[in-house]
Amino acid sequence: MSNIKAVVFDLDDTLYPEADYVKSGFHAVGSEIEKRFKITNADKILFEYFKKDNSDAYGRLLHDYGKEFTQADIDKLVDTYRTHTPKITLSKETKNTLLELRQHGFKLGIITDGRPYQQHAKIEALGLKDLVDEIIITDELGGIEYRKPKPAAFFKMCELLNVFPEEMIYVGDNPKKDFAIKKYLPIRTVQLLSCGIYAEEEYADGILPDGKISNLREFLNFKNL
Repeated sequence: MSNIKAVVFDLDDTLYPEADYVKSGFHAVGSEIEKRFKITNADKILFEYFKKDNSDAYGRLLHDYGKEFTQADIDKLVDTYRTHTPKITLSKETKNTLLELRQHGFKLGIITDGRPYQQHAKIEALGLKDLVDEIIITDELGGIEYRKPKPAAFFKMCELLNVFPEEMIYVGDNPKKDFAIKKYLPIRTVQLLSCGIYAEEEYADGILPDGKISNLREFLNFKNL
């Protein structure tokens, strides 16, 4: 990695397990369901529904338990999930990896997709602003059409970190969007192999990462780029 000056990370399922955020959100929603619909352990039941099929978990739960509900009820539960204060933490392994990369002189960044208020809440809960140099939430560039693998966020990150694309490595987990940036820019990519929500997706445009690691600590000794 002799010519690499910047390491940029995905957020969800790369710097922390996204399932932790889902459980945190379902805890908030579950409390609401228990109060309004009298279903106990709703958060745990919701997570089991989610693991089998992540579509319309709230409606399926209320229907299966014989509860009457309206679309307004579902909308309120969705809003509770999206606006809750996440109970998530950064692992010691991840924090120490970021600190060591900085000590080795690398510039650090995050490029993440998602609704800005949700992503900002995650970033705040994880304490990431003090650990990296720049953070880009792609939706803030102009909407969902700026999400990965569209190149605008990567161009912007190169500008913010003052590096050329070939001096950057992007570390992500999602085959559907994290590695196809190579279609546009000569940014090298590394896949964090995980049991994440999107781990089994197909590689976008058949574009594979340049390397793979099983945990972030491995990246510190990565020699294959």
